[in-house]
Amino acid sequence: MAPIKFNELLFDHIVEFTKDHTIFAAAKNGDGHLRLFLINEISGHVYTRNGRADSWEELFGTDISTVIGCIAAARNRHIPVYRINGTNGERPQ
Repeated sequence: MAPIKFNELLFDHIVEFTKDHTIFAAAKNGDGHLRLFLINEISGHVYTRNGRADSWEELFGTDISTVIGCIAAARNRHIPVYRINGTNGERPQ
């Protein structure tokens, strides 16, 4: 997977699954490629989707706080946030 350029991420929508406390967020990087993130609010685990490997890859260290900070900043810009009273069927493997 190519390195994530966090300073180029522009989040365009967030989906919150209230029953299992997960957040799905979509962002585009500087060259317009889509980057997907899955956050478990209870465990604190953050994953990014690797489409080429068809898998979710866990982020570690400062990458976690950077993604969470980017999502908080996106909320402040009033991007669409969809709240679903259900669970997220996608689970990282």
